[in-house]
Amino acid sequence: MYAEHLRDFTMLEVEGLENVPRSGRVILVPNHSGILGWDAAVLHYEIFKQLKRIPRTMAHAFWESNEFFRSGTSKLGFFPPDFKKAIKYLKKNKLMIIFPEAEHGNFKPSIKMYQLTEFNPGFIALAMMTNCPIVPVCILGAEENYINLGTVDWFEKSLGAKIPIPLNLLPIPAKWKIKFLPPISFQKYSKKDIKNEKFVREVAENIKFRIQSNIQLELVKKGIFKF
Repeated sequence: MYAEHLRDFTMLEVEGLENVPRSGRVILVPNHSGILGWDAAVLHYEIFKQLKRIPRTMAHAFWESNEFFRSGTSKLGFFPPDFKKAIKYLKKNKLMIIFPEAEHGNFKPSIKMYQLTEFNPGFIALAMMTNCPIVPVCILGAEENYINLGTVDWFEKSLGAKIPIPLNLLPIPAKWKIKFLPPISFQKYSKKDIKNEKFVREVAENIKFRIQSNIQLELVKKGIFKF
């Protein structure tokens, strides 16, 4: 299996998997990096292998752009950024993966390695509407596989996204680590809180800070201080 070979290549280390519920609705919120989206594939496979759960991963609309991509990604549980579909999955007690940075994190230049970009707060509204816990996830290593010089917008209108400019075509070997942080409950929040845009953004920023601070701690442990 492609994902299993990818896991071996990354020499993956996993911490905190006990923080992910083995049943019931939950949203996993990881940082996003690595240009090719390997982090989504490795995380998806790890959840399936260890917890026997099939994640539903909210993916970029690009993967819905033609029938070939659509048929392949739908079998893996990927779906486009559709709020109604996300609510439907969560009400069926599915495990969902959402990358709030989207392609902005995935395609950021390597000079900004391990510096999280802005989080789209939509995942907070989803959690509040469905009374769903959120598990923040830190992914380290994907940043180091490729050196990205930046992006170009030549095909943005046709593809719906900017294109990265990697310095290397073959990945640089790097040891990965996925760290699952303690879950965050949203039981105490009401529909009134969802309508408070400022509050929702503040909660999203708080989760971003948790992920960012844990990434910094892990980098210090590795002897790599990038800030």
